[in-house]
Amino acid sequence: MNINEMNKENNNRTFPRLDAQCPVLYRTANNKGWKVAKMQNFSATGIHMIADEKIKLSSKINIQIKPGSKKTIPGIKAVGKVLRCESIADDKYLISCHLTDVSSGF
Repeated sequence: MNINEMNKENNNRTFPRLDAQCPVLYRTANNKGWKVAKMQNFSATGIHMIADEKIKLSSKINIQIKPGSKKTIPGIKAVGKVLRCESIADDKYLISCHLTDVSSGF
């Protein structure tokens, strides 16, 4: 089952997930600098992204999404917690995060 099939199956939520792919900057306590992941979808309280590293469950994570030139996705800064980290390919991990503090604008 791919990520889009999972979303269609599990989209009975208060805040539905929106499919959108764009770069995401993230940082955990183990990272000194920002790293780049690829967002797969997001909602008001969560994000799914693909990262090149495994991230420990329950880790605090800081996330930044910067609007692209078309501004189809708003600029967002968020703090959250890693709920799932699933290997999907060599050095590729699907990371699911619950966002606890979200602010908009850049």
